[in-house]
Amino acid sequence: MPDLNVVKYGLLAVHDTGTPNGGGEYYPTLIMLHGYAWHSGIFSRMIPFAAKHGVRLVLVNRRGYPHTSPFNEEEISLLNAGTLATAEGADSLRKYLVGRGKDLYDFIEEFIATEKISQKGGIILAAWSFGVVFTTSLLANAPSFPQGDINVASYTRCVLNYDPPYHALGYPYLEGGYNPLVDQTITPEEGARRFPRWVSGYYRHGESPAELEPRTPLSEPQPTIETMALEDIQSALYPGPGNPGGSDATLMNAGIQHGLFKESRLKAYFPSETSPSAWDEVKLRHVWCDQTVWEAPYTKYCLEAEFEDAKKAGRKTRPLEITRMRQANHFIHWDQPERSLLVLLGDGNAAQAVYK
Repeated sequence: MPDLNVVKYGLLAVHDTGTPNGGGEYYPTLIMLHGYAWHSGIFSRMIPFAAKHGVRLVLVNRRGYPHTSPFNEEEISLLNAGTLATAEGADSLRKYLVGRGKDLYDFIEEFIATEKISQKGGIILAAWSFGVVFTTSLLANAPSFPQGDINVASYTRCVLNYDPPYHALGYPYLEGGYNPLVDQTITPEEGARRFPRWVSGYYRHGESPAELEPRTPLSEPQPTIETMALEDIQSALYPGPGNPGGSDATLMNAGIQHGLFKESRLKAYFPSETSPSAWDEVKLRHVWCDQTVWEAPYTKYCLEAEFEDAKKAGRKTRPLEITRMRQANHFIHWDQPERSLLVLLGDGNAAQAVYK
């Protein structure tokens, strides 16, 4: 596919399909953040279906990815200091992570004002895979951000987790889990070679954490990466931030080390009992794919159990909706773009449908 046309928008960069024809005030705006090493080009196959389904699709490149503002010296210093296994290192990384939530908040606020987004249509803020780190930081910290003329929470219909792995939300490792990138029986180079097939495969899982298939994808359908032409991969993959020393790699490793993704999740999903905010009632939608790599279904089980325990204990929780997308892998938006768009918009029939 040709490279996605994105333009700088504040600190970030976007591809915006614009107001759908006849959209009026009621069309939804779906803002999507990409994951780790794959930029917004990985969502490009959904673009032709935006107008058909009356949605404004805004694909966002995060900082560190093409056409965005580079991190400044202070931000780089906080990120690098975050690699230190000390309380000071954790605090530096915490400040860095809050800053990335503020980037996203500022972008949405500017987009609403500049593009004259209607509250009636509202915004669905979605993040795929590792991208949930940034939307979770927004939810966790938005109540403390200075509010300007626009109440961003009142425009936000939901924040949507799209097939995130457990570690991006700070859930504990599952004994027996597998990832070729950390397989000690093979070289790092071989692990990196195996990773694309592993992460883009289709898997047959059972209905409990103990029945997740950690290693071997089905032979049919083929892993998505094996169906992509070289130019398709080049149009969507930007490995720099995910390479050793890159912004995503550093944040992921240090965030796991310090337990900050767990800290962010708990703050986001269980709002303060004593300091209510307009953000408390913004719904969390969690879309998980049932033939994806095991790390994402495992996240669903953890999330579900956590909310059940919290409600039994009488804790305040954010509104939650969980959607299972059947016969879908981690790259289903590439393999079945129209169906994926409908699911992200909340179409339950599309989530349950069996596609050939």
